[in-house]
Amino acid sequence: MSKLRFGIVGTGGIARHHAIALKALADDADLVACADILPGRAQQFAAEFGISRAYESARSMLDAGGLDVICVCTPHPQHAEPLILAAERGIHGVAEKPLTATLADADRVLEAVHKHGTKLSMISQRRWLPAAQRIRRAIDEGKLGDKIILGESFCEMWRGPEYYARDAWRGRWDTEGGGVLMNQSPHNIDFLLYYMGPAEEIFGYWANINHPYVEIEDNAVAVIRFKSGGLGILKGTVSMNPPRRIHGVTLVGSNGATVSLDCWDFATAQNDIWTVPGDEEKLDEWRAHDRSFGTGELPNFHAYQLRDVIDAIRTNREPAVTGEDGRRVVAIIQGVYESGRTGRPVKL
Repeated sequence: MSKLRFGIVGTGGIARHHAIALKALADDADLVACADILPGRAQQFAAEFGISRAYESARSMLDAGGLDVICVCTPHPQHAEPLILAAERGIHGVAEKPLTATLADADRVLEAVHKHGTKLSMISQRRWLPAAQRIRRAIDEGKLGDKIILGESFCEMWRGPEYYARDAWRGRWDTEGGGVLMNQSPHNIDFLLYYMGPAEEIFGYWANINHPYVEIEDNAVAVIRFKSGGLGILKGTVSMNPPRRIHGVTLVGSNGATVSLDCWDFATAQNDIWTVPGDEEKLDEWRAHDRSFGTGELPNFHAYQLRDVIDAIRTNREPAVTGEDGRRVVAIIQGVYESGRTGRPVKL
């Protein structure tokens, strides 16, 4: 089959992960265009990655045609418009996490995708970590009972002044859309939903406690009730220095078995806790495998997810991470914000 032609919207730091991934998937993907509103930045990115066309807006790139898929790598509040414009032109969309900054934008994107019959995926590349896949298989095989009854989702990171000074959009509600919940926590929120299913109600607090040089929250906590009857805990901080577990979950099954996914850095993760009966002797072997695996045969985990998106388009199935999955993450984030503002639980 012919290669799928990709374009990247927004050529900042995260766009490099997409470009590196697409170059590794060269048998199936062609990275042919990029766009950025900052003068000259798209041209510089195009020169670095051998991209033939560079534009100063997503609309001009999309209007030029010759694309099958776009990857949106802009700041969070700017995700919706390129995805909608792409869907209107029959072009599939991949959005960096989170899908959008607001539920209203998420709904507009999903409406456009459903209307025009295109595919949509939110980047949740850490689902392809071997330790993350191991938990999914254990749940599917019933090794944790008939459901997960308790889950903890955590993001324990540090961000200092130099991080927020890196880009003009960081640290502001209008240009970043939020803080630790919006930027750092979508991965571990997605893990919790991936394993426990849809959430029903949330109550939370958020605050800026020790980052006075930015507007957004640096700490957040919440409790969640799931439709399954299970309960969850959400914790996010960029005040832990040095960082500990940057993303992860701990899950308790209805049979008492407990498992964890601990991402100690961006490339690897381990199952630090695994009390599934009959599997105890495998844990040391799994940990050794996961430490040595790195990113396997591909340069990063974005490549694993983009490979899945390519296959989903070719076989006309839903991607492993859907647009609806992305909306659920946004609902959790916005639910914590609303609960913190009102002091009340929020129905999801």
